[in-house]
Amino acid sequence: MSILSLKNVSYGYIDGNKKRTIINDLSYDFEVGKFYTIFGPSGSGKTTLLSLIGALEKTQEGAILFDGQSIESIGLSKYRRNHQSIVFQQFNLLPYLSALDNVINVMNITNNPIPKPYKETALKLLNQLGIVESKAIRSIQKLSGGEQQRVAIARALATNVKLILADEPTGNLDTDTEREIISIFKNLAHDYQCCVIVVSHSQEVTKESDVSLRLTNGKLVEIKGEKHE
Repeated sequence: MSILSLKNVSYGYIDGNKKRTIINDLSYDFEVGKFYTIFGPSGSGKTTLLSLIGALEKTQEGAILFDGQSIESIGLSKYRRNHQSIVFQQFNLLPYLSALDNVINVMNITNNPIPKPYKETALKLLNQLGIVESKAIRSIQKLSGGEQQRVAIARALATNVKLILADEPTGNLDTDTEREIISIFKNLAHDYQCCVIVVSHSQEVTKESDVSLRLTNGKLVEIKGEKHE
């Protein structure tokens, strides 16, 4: 079932005296229950595309539909708050809070129904991702990079959304931790029936995805059975 649709989306910017088109009349449908990766060379527009999908940037032409409704008609702030979550390479956690409080913090912001008490729900979610209570109550700064990324994923899930976006989420992690994080993303798509879209340069990530997409000349092209550059 399609949950996110890009309809003739275009985006560009002025570079000197020229307009550079990054996303060019792009159309594509993303489905729940699938783990997607988007790859391509530096400067191809991968992060820009993710920013458009996440409503951090506005499309210049075309439309992005969530569950059949334009994200602009939903309201960009409401869409960001209630329908999608982004996991960043640098985690973007609040350093002065514990792992637990980072997760509870987003529960207090969303309008989506979250089981109460929030503390119990957050601890359960963190535990499912390998963060036991003794670590959950620690300062974020006392956790490893892999543990912080798990907290960031827990925070993304805590708002009970169906669209999870991630920008180079394994870029700062070692190989073993990268594999563990990839497994978590696959589980989110398959077992939690989320739509997971990850931008990555990593061969390991792209080969494990359900659908691998190359962004080239402003368009998404599905790639099957070949090495990704």
